[in-house]
This record gives sequence, structure tokens and C-alpha cells, in this order.
Amino acid sequence: MRRLGAVPGILTTLLATGLSGGLLTGCAEPGGLEVSGPARTPVPAALPVHVSEGPGRPGVSRPATFEVAGVVRLTRLRWRSWGGPAAEATGTVTGPWCAPACGDRPREARVRFSGRVGQDRHSYYSRVSVLVDGLPGGQYDELRDLRLFVPGRQPPA
Repeated sequence: MRRLGAVPGILTTLLATGLSGGLLTGCAEPGGLEVSGPARTPVPAALPVHVSEGPGRPGVSRPATFEVAGVVRLTRLRWRSWGGPAAEATGTVTGPWCAPACGDRPREARVRFSGRVGQDRHSYYSRVSVLVDGLPGGQYDELRDLRLFVPGRQPPA
């Protein structure tokens, strides 16, 4: 009689093991999981953070002045934060994009660099938003998400 008592316990164990194994393997596709596209580069927090004005220009941190694509010139930048997922500053902005609304005078602006990208031993902000109160809607929107130059990865030495 004892043998019969042990059989349901063994059957229960086998059934549970078989079901869990079947459930774990039953969800996979026959060819396996397909992943496409480039992997995102993780950005360790310890990397120094820079921004670059363009090809051949050095990366800088917390610049006092900065030019975006030769058209938007940021000056008198005072940084509230730098090095995190976003960097924020206040300052002034000028450039030919602003004519005639700005004339020749700089306008007060709030600046936000974002989109950190890891490159070798540094990381770079890849986007900038320049918020200027009092601009016509089209000009205000043009400055909300500008792409920045990010140097390419250096080949290993």
C-alpha cells in the first residue's frame, strides 16, 4: 500500500516538471528570437561629457559660447547642470535665423542639451533645444530640437 501512496506524489512531480518545461519552451519560435537594428551604446555616468560645434572642432564642456550649425549663436551661457542625461543653461541667442524678429540684438534664452551618446572615452550631447520667449511661432519651433554634431568613434589603436 505504501507504494501506491508514493505513486501520486511522483506523478504530481513529473506532471509539474513536464508542464513547466513545456510552458517555458512552448513560447519560442522555431527559428529563435529575431533582433534587428543597431544596439544602443550604453553611456556610463563616469564618462566626461562634451558637446562639439562641428567636424574638426574640439569637444568642450560647459561652454560660455556655442554655435549650432553656423546659424544659431549662444552666448553668455550660465550652466545650471551639466553631465547628466540633460544639461541646462540660460544665456542669449543671436543668428540670421532670427531676422527680422530679433534685429541685431541678442534675445534671452533657455538652453537644454540632451541625447547623450557614448563615443570611446567621452560622451557627447547630440541634441539642443533653445527656448526663446516672444518669437513668432515658426521661429520658436525651429529651435526646439536641433541636431548637434557627434564625432565618430575612433578606430582601436
